[in-house]
Amino acid sequence: MLALPGVILLIIFIYGRPQEWDERFENLPFLYLWLGLAFMGMGLDLALGKTRLRTTPQLRWAIVTYLWCVLTLGFRNPGEFSEGFVSISVTFVLFFLIAHSPEGFKSFQKLAVTVLAMGVFVAAVAVHQGFSSWQCLAMTQLIGGSRGEAGIPDGRSCELRVDCREGPGADPDVEYLCERVGLFKTSTINGRVRWRGVLQDPNELALTSGIVLPFSFALYEQKRSFTRALLVLASLLVIATAIILTQSRGGQLVFATVLGVYFVKKYGIRGAIFGAVFAAPLMLLGGRGGGEAEESANERTEILAEGLIIYRMFPLMGAGYRQFTEHHWLTAHNAYLLALAELGPLGMFAWSAMIYLTLKISLVALKRYEHGAHFAMIRAWSMAVMAGFCGMMVGIFFLSFTYHYVLWIYFGLAGALYCAIKSVDPHFSVNLEKRDVYRLILADIGLIGVIFLLSKRG
Repeated sequence: MLALPGVILLIIFIYGRPQEWDERFENLPFLYLWLGLAFMGMGLDLALGKTRLRTTPQLRWAIVTYLWCVLTLGFRNPGEFSEGFVSISVTFVLFFLIAHSPEGFKSFQKLAVTVLAMGVFVAAVAVHQGFSSWQCLAMTQLIGGSRGEAGIPDGRSCELRVDCREGPGADPDVEYLCERVGLFKTSTINGRVRWRGVLQDPNELALTSGIVLPFSFALYEQKRSFTRALLVLASLLVIATAIILTQSRGGQLVFATVLGVYFVKKYGIRGAIFGAVFAAPLMLLGGRGGGEAEESANERTEILAEGLIIYRMFPLMGAGYRQFTEHHWLTAHNAYLLALAELGPLGMFAWSAMIYLTLKISLVALKRYEHGAHFAMIRAWSMAVMAGFCGMMVGIFFLSFTYHYVLWIYFGLAGALYCAIKSVDPHFSVNLEKRDVYRLILADIGLIGVIFLLSKRG
């Protein structure tokens, strides 16, 4: 599989962000280099007959979503078309390469293990960051939205922000923060751990690390060795600790959902008890409280109301791809609302069809291959993808994840799982049937209703 190295390097780049913590990589076009390598490898695989291109269930709707994003952006804000076109094109290509480049379960496993490794990696860096010392950060730039501020550690220790402004060595013309400084030039924001790049929001870090946990379970299910049992335990502890340190209430829900779906589906009542035992410490220790939590909840309620107002302003096509912040100073903090407000009903349906089909792939596989030892690998990975994606579906209700790389990577992983199953069972098929369309429409309407009720909470 000549396409696989490029795709794996692309995933590592998306998560790892080496150009942001090492100046030597800053001007190197890693993104386009790995994209080119993956496409070249895929072309060679097809030409040499090593693989054949299979159409995944989500592809049609991914194309519709992509074209609708391009159309709405060009119609609503032509001035931002060039930048927006590149952004959504990279997102679509990322999904396409991950979903369609693997051939068989060995290739799929390598992709899944890469995602697991990167999820545990960013969680481990977050844990180290959460227990590191407090230092003064000299501010260099303001990062938009709620992502906080980035700064450069100046080596001075601190306990409060005032220590940095008034202590020895302070520059009166520089703004300072007092934060914990971790590996790879990372730092906390208001004491909450985070990573870099697309994961510099603590809530996004919590979601991204939480949903990879079932992949370690799948590896153990395939081969129940002591080493893999240690991997499960280490992943569980590192990810749970990282989510506690993010103080993310959404991250808590994701973690509980992942464990709940996995163990209840697999072991029934015993699984529910087992999952509850593991999730309980995190639910007790994690999350913010007091005035800060209340302020955040009120802010999100206000944004939900504003998002519905934006949709009513543009009821057919939506406000346009990446145009929410043109009408409100904060983004939606809800992927479903963001899809509706920016893309309108048609765009939301196409995007939510990808979610529906991603979940359906695992559900159909689990039902079709429920029995038989020779189907154990299919069951293990289908269960892992389903549990992780259920956590994703919960987490993105609180995050603007509509076009986020991590979401589309998971779309791609589910597509890769479909292709892997198809390679051993050509009759395996997943489609959006007529009854699915009705269910999806009702689900979208239900989501909008829930958002409307939550927007009236304040």
